[in-house]
Amino acid sequence: MNFVRKITNSDVLKHIVDLPEDLQNQDVELIILPIGNPSHFKQVISPSPTARGALKQYANLDLIQYEQSAWEKGVQEKHEHR
Repeated sequence: MNFVRKITNSDVLKHIVDLPEDLQNQDVELIILPIGNPSHFKQVISPSPTARGALKQYANLDLIQYEQSAWEKGVQEKHEHR
């Protein structure tokens, strides 16, 4: 079985693995081993709900045509007295 063993500073790994505080900012041993059949380790992750489209049910279709210029008109009304 092939593997990789390396000693490195844990700061290199902070964007890859969440390390406990007692392992941060020090030298650690990194061991990479093959897992064999990866299908046993994969987890099915259901997609998390997002905010995109969550308020679609409240959309007023008659007002959508005014959205393109709404910000510009709002700023103009607010600052036109200057």
